[in-house]
Amino acid sequence: MIRCSEIIEKPIFISRRTREPLSTIYDVIISSNSNKILGFIWKKRLLKKEFSIISLDDLSLITKDGIHIKSHKTSKEFEYNNRKFFGLSYIHDILNKIVLSNEGEVIGIIRDIFLDIEKGIYFGFEISEGYIDDIITGRKLIEVGAGYKIDSHALLLYDKSVMQTQGRGLINISKST
Repeated sequence: MIRCSEIIEKPIFISRRTREPLSTIYDVIISSNSNKILGFIWKKRLLKKEFSIISLDDLSLITKDGIHIKSHKTSKEFEYNNRKFFGLSYIHDILNKIVLSNEGEVIGIIRDIFLDIEKGIYFGFEISEGYIDDIITGRKLIEVGAGYKIDSHALLLYDKSVMQTQGRGLINISKST
């Protein structure tokens, strides 16, 4: 398990022998119709906004030092305007998106996505209800599946029972001691 925020800015290496990184991970693209990870975005040039996508199949290894790809030729051109084909962007479509209840009440904000790289899926959204709640009760988790809908403005939560606590926060620490 790894969070999207932990992958962003990780260096990309062409093979295990290469010491110089090709670039860094700029974004993670996920499917809007399923829980699949579609690929990782990297900037080809710093001054121009030219991006490429590395599919999950083209990864050879993920370590704490970075992401290793099989070949430089495996990446494909990517345009953020072509989202119908590519799905949802972690940075542009998910991160800091408001979570609303069925009645329109603000529940929180999406702060991260949990990924299982080995299985090629994302399995949960980490929700913050505010800094004080994060400290006292901990952040919440919405598992990927039924009970919500993501639109262009918010994550609409149909059933609040889908939201779970992660067991972190001061309240949970004091219970365990």
